[in-house]
Amino acid sequence: MNYREQPDTLQISLPAGDRIRMNKALRALQYLVVVAIGIGNAQAISAQEEQESKKRYEIRYKMKLSTTPPAEQTCEAQIYFTYLQKNTVAVVDSTIDNTECDASSGDYTVLVRFRDENNEIQSLEYPETWSRDDDKAVESRKEYFLGDNVDLVTVRSRKLRCICDNAGAEAPEE
Repeated sequence: MNYREQPDTLQISLPAGDRIRMNKALRALQYLVVVAIGIGNAQAISAQEEQESKKRYEIRYKMKLSTTPPAEQTCEAQIYFTYLQKNTVAVVDSTIDNTECDASSGDYTVLVRFRDENNEIQSLEYPETWSRDDDKAVESRKEYFLGDNVDLVTVRSRKLRCICDNAGAEAPEE
């Protein structure tokens, strides 16, 4: 076996049988190096993809909590009806009251049920609003069209809403 050393090069002379074994060994070594590099790159890529996927699916929530009270203060109102039929209309007297705040307002739906000429129950809904500036109950009289040849069955309220008017309540007393 002879070898010569040159800068950055190593040359080895081997007998023919040894050369074949050495070539196979070098090819096997080259294969292992390529496989090792490939695995290393694959691990580096999968680690990089994992970091990117974590960044990609990371969701941050920011919430700002306020200590100020809500703009609307709801109240619990009561509504009372008296009603009667005059020909083709229902005459409805209503009284709305709440004991939680003086100045208040809101809305509600009047549900009028009647029996038609085929003796079937029908319903009509009428949206209404109300407001008051003091602690007195709100009274009103309204007429709702029913139609010809019908009999009034009942009048009810739905979705009664009450909101206190805080603007007057915050004024300082003298």
